[in-house]
Amino acid sequence: MNEFNRGILALFVFLLIFEIFVEDKRKSLWAAVFTVLFAIGSIGAALVGMEKMATSLVLSAVMAALCLGYLWYERRFHRAEKLARRRAVQLKLTVGDVERVMPARNGEPVKVAVARYGLPRRQGVAPKGWTLSRIDGAEGADLGHGWKLKTAGGEAAEAMKAILRGIAAQARGEQLEFEADEAEVRAYWKEWGGTEHVDDIHHWLLVLSQY
Repeated sequence: MNEFNRGILALFVFLLIFEIFVEDKRKSLWAAVFTVLFAIGSIGAALVGMEKMATSLVLSAVMAALCLGYLWYERRFHRAEKLARRRAVQLKLTVGDVERVMPARNGEPVKVAVARYGLPRRQGVAPKGWTLSRIDGAEGADLGHGWKLKTAGGEAAEAMKAILRGIAAQARGEQLEFEADEAEVRAYWKEWGGTEHVDDIHHWLLVLSQY
C-alpha cells in the first residue's frame, strides 16, 4: 500500500472513531491535529528521500481539504441531529424513527422522516386519545396559529387546552406534532434544533403526560 492509500485509510479510520465517540468542539481540534501530523509525516518522508516533495505537498493539501470538508459537512447537516438524539436518550424518552405526513413550513402536508419521542401517560384520564397538528385541513378545535386539537374518547380539560395553546404559540413554524393514546404521549419532529429544542419537547411531554 503506497503512502497516499495509507493516508486515506488512516484519515477515515480517524474520522470514524470521532464520528462514533466524540460529539463536542474537540472534534475540530483533533481533526486539525491529525491533519498537521499527516503533513509533517508526508513532508518528512520527502526530506529523507522516500517520496517526492511535490507529491508530499499535494497529498498534505488533499488530506487537509478532505478533513476540513468532512467536518464542515458533518457540522452543517448532522451535528444538531446527533446531539438532539443523544439528549433525548439522556432524558429517558423513548426514541424512534418514523415516516409521517407532517406540516411543511407553510402548513401543507408532506411525508418526511421524523423522530418520535414518547413518555408514558397517566392512566384513566380523558380524552383517551388526541392529536395536535397544524397541517392544512386538520380537524378539531382551533388553538391558534393554525394548530388544531382533535380528541377521541372524551373532552380535553381547559388546563390541558391552555398548555397546548402555549405550545402552539411557541412552536408556530415548527415541523412538529403531538399525539397521545391511553398508554403514551408522543412528539414527532425533525431533529434540527439541537439539545435546547429537545429540552423544550421533553418539558411539554412531561406536562402533557398528566392529561
